[in-house]
Amino acid sequence: MSDQPVRPTGVTKDAMPMFAKVFVHDLPAMAKFYEEVFGLVRIFEHSDAMLGREIDEIGYQAAWSGGLEITLISYRDSTGPAAGESVMGFTTSDIDALVERAIGAGGSIPAPVRDMPELGLRMVFVIDPEGHINEVVQLNG
Repeated sequence: MSDQPVRPTGVTKDAMPMFAKVFVHDLPAMAKFYEEVFGLVRIFEHSDAMLGREIDEIGYQAAWSGGLEITLISYRDSTGPAAGESVMGFTTSDIDALVERAIGAGGSIPAPVRDMPELGLRMVFVIDPEGHINEVVQLNG
């Protein structure tokens, strides 16, 4: 995405963000949605225990060097937390095409794409089939 403006980077302590995890209910279905809509590239599948509870997770590579990896995670013993507990943010160079992919993959768009010229972007919320919120921006810099 070389046509997008460079965003500032850095931290003030010796701790770099490396990954973010989102709890889902139906791990295979949600993996399919995020791979089809956002083009995430799977790098691992893992089963383990976390704080005494069995989990399954699927991890995705960062989109750029130093970027965050995203992991979809599911507790085996429950349906997981309610949707809306987190928001993942994505950027795209073609927000309209992404909206079409999201709808085609079973997601929903609760409000039309918003033009926000004062911030130099367009944005939309994409709701996955389980109700998780994804904020998508197209930088117009």
